[in-house]
Amino acid sequence: MGKLVLVISDEEKGESLALNKAKSIAAPLKADVQVVRFLPQDCSDSTKQSATQSIGKLVHTVFNEFGHVTSEVVSTDSIPSWVAVHCNAGDDNLVVKTGHRSESLLHTPTDWELIRQLNCPILISSNQKWKSSANILIALDLSTDEPEQRGLNAHALYWAQQWQSISDCQLHAVYSIPIPAPLLALDIVEQRDYLRTHEPEANEKLCELLKEFNMTDVTPHILAGVPNKTISHIADEIKADLVIIGSMGRTGVKGLLNKNTAEKVLHHLRTDMLVVKSTGIAP
Repeated sequence: MGKLVLVISDEEKGESLALNKAKSIAAPLKADVQVVRFLPQDCSDSTKQSATQSIGKLVHTVFNEFGHVTSEVVSTDSIPSWVAVHCNAGDDNLVVKTGHRSESLLHTPTDWELIRQLNCPILISSNQKWKSSANILIALDLSTDEPEQRGLNAHALYWAQQWQSISDCQLHAVYSIPIPAPLLALDIVEQRDYLRTHEPEANEKLCELLKEFNMTDVTPHILAGVPNKTISHIADEIKADLVIIGSMGRTGVKGLLNKNTAEKVLHHLRTDMLVVKSTGIAP
């Protein structure tokens, strides 16, 4: 796991909680922590000075007696680009940010841009505290044998193992057998029947993958339907503290109009989400 945990601080509700989560991740790993607060490029010197004092006090309060932590204020009009340049050089870096849910077709939130541009994992933090014994859900896609998807599955499992090594948690893995939304909407396919037919094969694939990674203690879940909805459903059902999911990281117009599953899940999810890329650490 990360040699650097970078926390994006934005003075929003849940900021202290995100900092505490970053601390709990970095402490057992002896990782460095860098807390960054962003301001617009044209902000005044007085505004920047005030922000520097504010973030310094907050970091001192949260990370008291914690070594290897720094804070700074950065003026930029492109947060995702700055973070990408700063973090993508290190495959084992981790970014932590409080999530915001102001999605619209014409405006891509910073959360989505970070998911698309970062090669390193990003933890989108909710306003919920982690339980002492957490449930972690790993979302896997077994619908294709394409190398990129296999890489995403491998990295999701890798990071789940890392999380398990630093915390008391129960791992769950879910594969949602995809059913095109139009078929469900038009009642061409009945969801329960589809699941009943395809579940045995899907469960076998999932168990084989978990066995390959020596993760036979993971609780498997097989669902059928639109993945972004079914993944959110099972996360709620098991009261997951964290969902780990891979992202292809599409950009440009294709990324805007055809948002990948991770971004769609983020829209529905009310818990923390760790998004990983196949370009990260080799398992």
